[in-house]
Amino acid sequence: MDKNNEDLTRVISITLRAAVIISMFFIVAGAALIMIKGGGDGHTISEISSYNYNSNTTLRSNLVPLSNLPAGIFHLDGIYFIALGLWVLIFTPVIVLISAVVDFVVSKNYLYVLLSAIVLTNLVVAIFYIGPYLHLTS
Repeated sequence: MDKNNEDLTRVISITLRAAVIISMFFIVAGAALIMIKGGGDGHTISEISSYNYNSNTTLRSNLVPLSNLPAGIFHLDGIYFIALGLWVLIFTPVIVLISAVVDFVVSKNYLYVLLSAIVLTNLVVAIFYIGPYLHLTS
């Protein structure tokens, strides 16, 4: 394996490890905050853990908007800590793909630049365009 591949492998490895550790920190901290406060974002623990999707009081992911994430974190709301941890996991492959594209550009491997860019485009479309559309139709 040449030096560029070793560097890319090291960057990807560090990125994946850091993302998992950061994500788990936020998820565990969020769960602890929910237990300590008896709920989060105006919902009780029983409402958060309810499997009754017909209920208007059940907490669903579309009731935790991304725009409220900074305020929720500032107010130490466990729901938003868990949401941030999940967003870190969702964006981990995007960060890995961006680092791969940069490495492929530097090494002038344009076939892999194209393939990585296609995969990156698919991920971005799925996260930002298809995901919100699915929330509107459900």
